[in-house]
Amino acid sequence: MEKYLFKLFLVLPLSLVILHSASAGLINEDFNGGLPADATLYGSASLTAGEVQLTPPTFSQLGGLSFLDQDSGAAIGSWSAQFDFRIDQNSSAGADGISLSFSRLGDVGAVGEEGLSSGIAIGFDTWNNGEVSDNHVSLRFDGALLVELDVTSFFLLQDGVLRSALITMNNGLLDLSIGGTGLFSHDIAGWSAYAGQFNFGGRTGGHFSRQVIDNFSASTTAGVSAAVPEPATLALFGLGLAGMGFARKKRKSV
Repeated sequence: MEKYLFKLFLVLPLSLVILHSASAGLINEDFNGGLPADATLYGSASLTAGEVQLTPPTFSQLGGLSFLDQDSGAAIGSWSAQFDFRIDQNSSAGADGISLSFSRLGDVGAVGEEGLSSGIAIGFDTWNNGEVSDNHVSLRFDGALLVELDVTSFFLLQDGVLRSALITMNNGLLDLSIGGTGLFSHDIAGWSAYAGQFNFGGRTGGHFSRQVIDNFSASTTAGVSAAVPEPATLALFGLGLAGMGFARKKRKSV
């Protein structure tokens, strides 16, 4: 019995790793060769000079760019996305902003700075519609606002500078940085893995901006690493097995 328990203790962590094995999807696009086959433009969006222009500098525009699911419908436990963006040719301070959503599978299209209403959406907002400022970033999950952060002390989103945004999400923990500056880290309550796809959006209204994205790279990993126990859990399990072996030996000696 003791030999069996010892073997079980050795094999169990390995079996958990095997259960956690996952597939990965990759996107790496600079748009210099045209629109990739796995991408679709919506509304006012167009491919212009090797970059995607979500909105031209015109009133009342709504654009979008989506990429096909990279994981054949598998639920995604973690992903990362990096892209360059520039907001310029403003009619005033800028309007209204852009978004990147990792939406639930099939929810795609032209959308504004708040992103799609399913899944995770990160907004880059240049107009104050009763929010914290006219220069803020936001995080939403299934349409509910979780983070709204004024970034004026760091930079102006609409100043025409090409900036790089990096977003990472691991089992509901999302981190956003722009230009190497970490802006927030937020653990999304109620999150669970879902099949999804990336969708950019941009909008203008009574004021306008030209809003472009370029050099998009992303990776997705299917599966949820939360299924793997913490090291402390494994240690306790090992102690429990050791205790069982000790108790058996003690009974034999009686």
